[in-house]
Formats: sequence, structure tokens, C-alpha cells
Amino acid sequence: MSEYVGIVGKKGELYPPKELREKADLYPGDKFIGTIVDGKILLRKKKTIDDVLREAPLATVTLEEMRKQREELERSLR
Repeated sequence: MSEYVGIVGKKGELYPPKELREKADLYPGDKFIGTIVDGKILLRKKKTIDDVLREAPLATVTLEEMRKQREELERSLR
């Protein structure tokens, strides 16, 4: 595990070093999610729809399966 030193600005801005941002795939304008675990701040990039679409699918569904699910849903809503 690597450690990096960043700076907190006058208004509370976080300035992580370039190497850390690049390894975390964070670029200007990106959003991130912060959590606190045992007194430590953990940051991770908030995924965009583009990020999700580039990932491998979790499952595959045939057109026939989708039609069947839609029919069942329509019946349940009547």
C-alpha cells in the first residue's frame, strides 16, 4: 500500500498529489465519494454512466426473456 501526502486548502479543498489522482483515475471535474472508516478517510471515484457502460456485463438476457418479464409485469399491474 502506497501513501501520499496532499494538502488541505484554506477553504477545505483537498489537493491530492498528481500520482495519487492518476492511480485513482480522478481528473478535473470528476466526482468522488468519501467515507470514514476507523478514523481514516477513504475516497473513491463516483462512477459515471460511461464508466458503467465500459464494464463487463454482470448478466446477459435474451430478447425473449425480456419480453416474458415485460408481459409478467404488465399482468401484475392490471
